[in-house]
Amino acid sequence: MNATVTSVAATQEAALHVTNLPRAVWFLIGAHITFALMDATGKALASDIAVPLVVLARNGFTLLFMAVALLPLMGWALLRVGHLKLQLWRGLALFGFTTFFFTALKFLPQAEATAINFITPFFVMLLAGPLLGEKVGWWRWVATAAGFAGMLLVIRPGANLAMVGVICALLTMLCNIAFQLLNRKAAQLENPLASVFWSSMVGFVGALLTLPLIGQVAALGSVPASLSAWQWALMVSFGISGSVSQYCLIRAYYYSSASFIATLVYLQIIWAVAAGWGFFGQLPDAVTFTGIAVITLSGIAVAVFEMQRSKRKKR
Repeated sequence: MNATVTSVAATQEAALHVTNLPRAVWFLIGAHITFALMDATGKALASDIAVPLVVLARNGFTLLFMAVALLPLMGWALLRVGHLKLQLWRGLALFGFTTFFFTALKFLPQAEATAINFITPFFVMLLAGPLLGEKVGWWRWVATAAGFAGMLLVIRPGANLAMVGVICALLTMLCNIAFQLLNRKAAQLENPLASVFWSSMVGFVGALLTLPLIGQVAALGSVPASLSAWQWALMVSFGISGSVSQYCLIRAYYYSSASFIATLVYLQIIWAVAAGWGFFGQLPDAVTFTGIAVITLSGIAVAVFEMQRSKRKKR
């Protein structure tokens, strides 16, 4: 028994030091693309369907997709986790993130809603040291400060953004801070597929519990009389995009640190702008584009700096 515990502890300790920045970046890009597609899907659905129903579909079809695709291969290992409390808190954070963000997307363009959420890296980097024991270099602080300044350009006075959307985006940010920090822990301690399954299960239950709020909270929307075939197809697509996005994000955290990922999360704005333009014909104005450019360049700069630094250490 003691030998087993020691072996598990040693394996986890070794896992904490796995670093492969190029692989982390590729997994993060995959997560960003699928997140942008999922956000666009949520925005399209939330315009006509109550948000709790959209969240229910997002988690329910993810569970269904994983059960069909993975249960025959993994069996009950798909449900087996060693840190249940961690999984429950992580799932709750993701549920809050999804609910508030889809509500924000009802009132805001996708690019602006995504950009507002990018205050998250500042707090993730601030907390990664005391909570996760990570060393945060000066270059990350500079990049994060620049990204934060870019975010202020996006939500500047006169940007004509709906206040209820801004508030929901800020609540999304608070949930995202918790989710990103818990992700780092889960990435090192749990099977990533099991983590995705549990977070979807918690989100599904959370969405069920919020269904009575439909009709009571105007911002959540209403229930349509019927759904079109296209709306059903979009909801089913959540199963694939939800699973792939979470898996890629967890693997990115496995190969890097929370503070490194926190700076690169800014690059998601590229895909958010592309999705907002491609699916909804919404493009930010010139000042907002300037803020987005500052956010993007800060993320690229820290990625290049980190990779060069990693190569020098290996020599």
